[in-house]
Formats: sequence, structure tokens, C-alpha cells
Amino acid sequence: MYKRWKAKAEPQGYLALVLHAHLPYVRHAERDDVMEERWFYEAMTETYLPLLDVFERLVRDGIGYRITFSVTPTLLALWTDPLMQARYAAYLDRIIGLADKETERLSDDARLRPLAVMYAERFRGLKALYEGCGRNVAAAFGRLQERGVLDLWTSAATHGYLPLMKTEEAIRAQLRTGIREHERHFGQKPAGLWLPECAYTPGIDRLLRMEGVPCFVGDASAVEYASPAPGRGLLAPLTTPYGLSVFPRDRESSEQVWSAADGYPGHVDYREFYRDIGWDLGWNDADEWEYIRPYVLSTHERVNTGMKYYRITGNGQHREPYNPEWARGAAAEQASHFLSCRARQVEAGSGWLDRRPIIVSPYDAELFGHWWYEGPIWLEMLCRQAYHDQHRVKLMTPGDYLRQYPTSDVGCINESSWGRSGTSEVWLQPANDWIYRHLHQAEDRMVALAARYAELAQQGDAAPGELGAESGPLSLSRALNQAARELLLAQSSDWAFIMDSRTVVDYAVRRTKDHLGRFNRLCGMIEDGGIDDAYVAALESRHPCFPSVDYRDYVPAQPSPAPVHVALRASSEPLDDGSEPPPATFMLAWEYPPQSVGGLSRAVADLAEALAARGEAVHVVTTEAAGAPAYEMRNGVHVHRLPVLCSGDTDFYHWTFEMNMAMVDYVVAWKERGGRLDLLHAHDWMVFHAARELKHSYGVPLVATIHATEWGRGQGRLHSELSHRIHELEWKLTYEASRVFVCSRHMKEEVVRLFGLDGEKVDIVPNGIRTAAGPDRREANPESVERVEWEAGNAEPSFGGANASEHAGSADSWARSHWFAPHDRIMLFVGRLVYEKGVQVLLSAMPSILSRVPGARLVAVGAGPMREQLERQAAELGLGERASFWGFVDDETKARLYAAADLCVFPSLYEPFGIVALEAMAARRPLVVSDTGGLAELVEHGRDGFKALPGHVESLYWHITELLLDPAAGSEMAERAYAKLEEQYNPAKIADRVQSLYDSLTHRVRRLPQTAAENAVQTI
Repeated sequence: MYKRWKAKAEPQGYLALVLHAHLPYVRHAERDDVMEERWFYEAMTETYLPLLDVFERLVRDGIGYRITFSVTPTLLALWTDPLMQARYAAYLDRIIGLADKETERLSDDARLRPLAVMYAERFRGLKALYEGCGRNVAAAFGRLQERGVLDLWTSAATHGYLPLMKTEEAIRAQLRTGIREHERHFGQKPAGLWLPECAYTPGIDRLLRMEGVPCFVGDASAVEYASPAPGRGLLAPLTTPYGLSVFPRDRESSEQVWSAADGYPGHVDYREFYRDIGWDLGWNDADEWEYIRPYVLSTHERVNTGMKYYRITGNGQHREPYNPEWARGAAAEQASHFLSCRARQVEAGSGWLDRRPIIVSPYDAELFGHWWYEGPIWLEMLCRQAYHDQHRVKLMTPGDYLRQYPTSDVGCINESSWGRSGTSEVWLQPANDWIYRHLHQAEDRMVALAARYAELAQQGDAAPGELGAESGPLSLSRALNQAARELLLAQSSDWAFIMDSRTVVDYAVRRTKDHLGRFNRLCGMIEDGGIDDAYVAALESRHPCFPSVDYRDYVPAQPSPAPVHVALRASSEPLDDGSEPPPATFMLAWEYPPQSVGGLSRAVADLAEALAARGEAVHVVTTEAAGAPAYEMRNGVHVHRLPVLCSGDTDFYHWTFEMNMAMVDYVVAWKERGGRLDLLHAHDWMVFHAARELKHSYGVPLVATIHATEWGRGQGRLHSELSHRIHELEWKLTYEASRVFVCSRHMKEEVVRLFGLDGEKVDIVPNGIRTAAGPDRREANPESVERVEWEAGNAEPSFGGANASEHAGSADSWARSHWFAPHDRIMLFVGRLVYEKGVQVLLSAMPSILSRVPGARLVAVGAGPMREQLERQAAELGLGERASFWGFVDDETKARLYAAADLCVFPSLYEPFGIVALEAMAARRPLVVSDTGGLAELVEHGRDGFKALPGHVESLYWHITELLLDPAAGSEMAERAYAKLEEQYNPAKIADRVQSLYDSLTHRVRRLPQTAAENAVQTI
């Protein structure tokens, strides 16, 4: 059957339908009239069995389709529980009896009696289907996977909201339990994993990869705002740095099905969900109440019976009887509309993508049938029409797509969910935030117990004094596993969701407290050495889910924060040619790409990579970055990224102490395992403590780079006690260092004066930039453009055309035609939006600039705490679209902006160096900078740029307008600046000088650079 489908015409693109089936664990053995247990009965009757019926009917009719179906472990536990199976069978008998009674009650009602007959037949058909699969719908769905029409996914054990968990061990236990349960029921690994609520936070991809999960679905925003921006947009998966594929949820198809206002389920011919005889009957008639009472939960609380006779009809209160044929016709029309919309999407995407696009449409399975009665019919119509009536869109699973296209763009995705606002807001707000302190305490307690008893349980014997005489290893393991089970059940995201939605809040609160109470009692028994076996057995019987649960999932990883990687020639033995091996230089920096807060990250990377290119063995020890590996060889540099263990509310100053401790522990571990350490290079005050400790412990030379001073950032003042502390650490770092590097003459004068240094100890090492890495002149990426336009807040998606600029090259011509109007004269600022960068001065100059150059337009790129204040200033000046703030942009977009700019302006009040000025030079763009700090040294006034007086509005206005009105003079200056850049700021030449300074400290004779093979590394 599937082969026949494959032989059809090749499509333009693919549609991935992903149905996520989930219910919380609502088994209540002690009672059979708990309202929440009816959630399971209703979902079985209205969603799971109808979907199974549709899937099997499509197979019988030879309809080829591929659908992804994720099933949570809690739902699997309910499906396969003998008690729940028996109770559901009794429920079916009860509603069949009600439908038969309704047929009699409505015998004289020609409008409603056919509907009662319909329900009676339908419920009997579902009963036959349920008994026909042996009451095991899990096995039935498993057989559909074997037939090749479904891909079955799993999820976290209890659908716990992973980003709000405190420990990695708790997340790992949720994932491992879910995967093991899936394998136990279906006999194979899941094809993917549904992140509960599509909730992602950086680092989860690493844990998923460790468990062998190939892919997951993320919210559109997770991929849309990834870094770098995905070249294929939202029409293909993105690969995280850990090699995991994330498929973005498609917004348009989601809205068409989900939207309460405009979604398909609101069609006037569809069945009205809120008109049920459980609520309609018996309010004013005692006989009616006696008739309906056995089918509702109690005399105090009404419930739905599933017997609904009316259609939506319209917006008013009036409702007309339901007409199944009209509803079926509407479902067919909407299925056709849905397919035509997806065809339009793939047609648009196939015009520019290098592969066939895939549209991922994920939905809660319970929408189909329960909330939207016609949902299963619509789904069946969609599969039939996709197979018979068109060839442009083909149903495919994410796994199929990865097999066809195993490679994709790589990027770091951001924290997100498919909940309200795309954030964790639903699961963390005043109605439910109280639960997390208790859940986090429970996590810590479970991790501690697992670490304490894991080895004991593996030995199979109780150590003296660990447990009471009545408690053996078997009862210990069972108690620990039951504690883990109670914690998993307490972590269900459903409880916080219910508290937010304010439905059955008392039930959600009670479930959370009950599970945590049982957990704490079990932990107390274990810690006190006396386990009540009867109590453990009672809990196991009460919640017989997850037989594969294993408390050892909570055993923490080894205390070493990250694997230690040692160079192949880590010892001091000579090289094959008899020469000495290169010294191992360890750079300590709090940030390093892809993490970048200021300019330090890029400056450290440029120097490290330039040194590595000359054969130096350079190791950078830094902090972990979202999505980046703990260790990698990045452009010849050994990069070691360490986690910093501290509370979430630790301020930056105290956080640096924890970072320094992690760095010391890591380098000590390196040395103990035979690693070589010959020289330390510390970047700024943040790493002072680690630099000093390692210097004195191993007697190695220390170099310190001061990138900026606290005194300079404060405009010649130390404003607070914190400023004085940082200033003192800067002084101590320069005192401990054998050499001090600064980036400009201005900075040398500053540190010599501030810290009382001998000028001979301070070396000027400017930042460099590769001229070959100037503006990216490749063909534009439409998705990247769309993202930038959104961030910029442009009213129009594009302006002008090919004649955007008379003097523009291919790159700036493209950018101008898509982002700016033909008459615009673009002034570009790039940098952090903080006071010392002087953007407020530039805004003040804008009215005067516009009076002489009406087409002048300021584009400010960068983020920072002053953005809102600067936007308000621009509004008060009436600048409108003449000043726009684009926020953070990726490197490709920034390169396009440099290429499109008529002029680059950097009006800093304090600037130790000014790497952005070098970027502008590399892009051959005219420059206006402030005559301050390092910027003043980069530009020769009137020859390769203009220098305005710092903070002087008129001076800035004069020089900007002069260059905008005389572009030929600006071009000549830009060319002279480019020549200076190649001569004075070449990274290779700078690295040569640094290498010489290193050699003077390590007393080494310069050798030729190593080959790539000699620079190879191994992991031990």
C-alpha cells in the first residue's frame, strides 16, 4: 500500500501532521465516581477510539498516509491498566443504555430522535472496536506503526514542564522514564519526543541527544529567533549544536485549526460542545432529573454525557438541531481549504529553498473529537484528498524528512513554549508559583538519596548502620523507586495548567500536595532507616504506573563539571624533529563565542584564532553557552566551556566567584591528568581570582589584558561600593601579571596612571579584524530578511527596486532595495545601547542633520538598557522612521547593513578601542567617530574619517552632513582607512607580536608553525 503511494507524482513539499495524545494520570482505585477519571472515558469515546477507527479505515481502503502520533507515558499507563479498561468498558455499556433510552424518550421528536439513534449506533461501534483490539488501544496503535502509516513518539514521563525544573537529574529522569515506557509498550525506540507544552530551554537538547532522541517539535519562535538566524526559515528543521533536529510549528495551519475566533471548529454546522443533556435536563422537572441523574456524577455536580443534539448555528443563544451530513460536508470543504493553503505555502517556499519545504502542524489529539466533534472526520477527509486529489503536498513525518535531508542549518534556539505569549507564563504565575519551591526541594532530596544509595543497591546488601534490620535492599530499592514515582507524578504540568485556567483547582492542588506528601514520607523512612513495606506496597498498588521507573536516573553526574581534553602532546617530551613542543597557553575569559555580551568575546576569539593559525596551542577556558558543546576545537582553538553552579538570583559580581572556582577546579583536573600548562592569559577583572590561584600554584607566567576600566566606564568616577571593588580587582590583576596588554595608547596612559604601573610593563596590542571577512555578498536569504524587517519594526516589507542607490554594489543594492527607500541616506550605528556609546548625542543632532539632508536615516543596531529611553527620545524629537532601532542582528544581517550604509557613526563618550570602527573600515564605509579613547587613534581627522568632539551635538552634525553631502570625499577617506586597516590591524601581524611577547615569558626560541596533524587533539 505504501509503495503504491510513493509511486505517485513527486510533490513540491511536505505536510507533517503531529497529534499529541496526553492525559494526566487520573486513576483513582478507591472510587469509581471521581469526575476527573471521566476525562479518560470521554477522551477514549470521542478522540482515541474515533482516531483509531479513522486510521484503520484508511488502511483498509488503501489510502497512503503518514502521521506522527505522540503518546505520553501517563496515557499509556491508563490505556493498559486492567482496572481502567474494565471501568471504561462499563462506561461504554452505560452510555449505550442511555442512547437507547434517548431513542425511546424522543420517539415523537422527528428532529432529535435520528440523532439519538446515531449515537446508539456509534457507541456500539466503538464498543466493538474496543473489544476487538482486546481493550488494548496501545497495541492497536503499535500495529499501525508496523504497517508504516504512523510514527509513534513519546514524551516526558508525566508531562512535566521541563524548563521550570531545578536539576538536570530531574529532567533526565522524566525523559528516561518516558523512553523506557515507550520501549516497553511498543518494542522499539520512539521516532521522536514531544517536549511537554513544546517547552524548551537551552540544554534540554543535550539531554535529549544523550538519550538518543533524534528530533522534537518547537514553537515557531524557538526557531525564528535562533542564533544565527536559520537560512531556511520555518520551512525546514534546524539542528542544535548537539545535533538534535527541531521542527518549528507552523503558525498559519495552527491558527486555522486552533483559533477560537476563526478556526475550523467554529463552523455553524458543527456540533455545539456546550449543549449536553447532562446539563439541559432536569432543572425544572423532577421526573427529568430522576431520568438523567444516574448518568451524571452526583446530585451535586453535573457532567457531560456525550449526548449533544444541537449545532453551533450562530453567535446568539439560539441553537438548531445538529445535521451530520451538513457537518460532514463542512469538514470536506475545510480539508480542501487546508490542503490548498499548505500547497500555497510549499509553492512559495520551493521557489527559493534548496530542498522541498516541510510544514509542521502539531495539535493536541484531544482537539479531534472531544472539543471538535468533527475533527476525526476532517482528518480522514484530509488524508483522502491528499492521496487522491492533488500531488503538490505529501503527508510525511519528521523522521521521513530527516532521512531524506539529513543535514540542515545549525543554530541555538531560545527558551519558548506553545503556551500563552510563547513563554512559561501559564505554568509560572501567582496562581501556581508556590508549587516550585516544594518541587525543587523534592528534586534536591531525591538526588541526594539516589547518590547515597545507588552503590549500596547495586551491591545487593545493606551496609551496617545504613538501614534498620527489618529493611533489606529489596525494600530500599522499592521505596526509592516509589519516591521517584511520586515525584514524577507531582511534577505533571497539568496541575499548574489547571491552577492557571481556574477549572478544577482544588483537585490540582490536592494532587500536588498528596504526591509531595507521600514523597516526603518515603524519604523520611529511607533516611531514618526504617521502611514500612506495607505502606510502599499500598502506594505501588494505588499508582501502578511506570514499572520501569529507576531512582538511579537521579544519580548526579561525576563532580567534574566537564570532560577534560588533553592535547596529543600534552607532556614536555620533544617533537619528532627534536624541537620543543609549543607551550600550552590558557586564556581565561568569562565570555567567548557564541556567547557575546560585549566586545570582549570577539576580541578574545580573534586573538586566540590568530595565534592558533600560527601554530600556538591555545586553550580558552570560559563559561557554558546555550547550545554550545562543553568542549570543541573551534578554528584551531581548544574551547572548554564550564557550567557555573549558583542560584538563579546571584548577582554578576558574586557569580564571578563561582565562575573562578569552576575554572580553578577544571585546570587542576587538567594538570592532574597530565595536561600541559605553560602560560596564563587573563582577560579583565572577572577572572582575577582563578588567574592568581593558578599562577601561584603552578609557577607559570601570567599575562593580563585590560579591555576597559571601571573608572573609564564611569566617566572618571567610581560611583558605588561595587565600582570600588571592581577597580581594586583590576589593580590586583595588573599587579600579579608579568605583562599587561591594552588595546590603545589611550588605554595605556589610563592603566599606567590608575594603577601606578611601570610603562615598560604595559604593551599595546590592538584588536584586529580580517578584511577578507567583510560584507557578505551572497544572494539574500528571504527568511533572514523577513526576520530583520520584523525586528526593525519597518512598516513596509521592502522599498524601491534595483535603482536603490547609484553607487551601491551588489550587497548594498540588495539591502537598500529590500529595507530602505531609494532616497534614504543611511547612517549606521552598531554597539550596545548604553550611555557611554553616545547614541543620545547622535539623536539630538538628527533634527539639524535632517534640515540639510532630508533623506538621512539613522539605523541603530544593538541591544542594551537604554533602548526604551532612546526610542522615547527619538519620538519626542519627531524623528519617526528617520531613526529606527533594530536590536540584535546576526552577522550576515550586520554585514549587509554595513554594505548598505552611506556613513557609519560611533559617537562614544568613552571607548577603549572601538572594534566597530574597524568593521566599518573593512566594509569601506566613511566614518565619523568621537575624538576619545581608542577611537581617536583609529582615525586621522580629515584623511580617513572625521573626529567629532565627544558629546558635542553641533560638531557631530557638521561632520556627518559634510560626508553625506559629499559622498565622493567620503569614498576617498574610506579607501584610505581600508589601506590603514590592512597595514596596522591585520590579525596575523598582531598575533606575531603577541607570540614574541609570549616567547619572552616562556623563554622559548621561535619555531615554525605546526602542521594540522601535529596540532591534533584527543579526548581522554
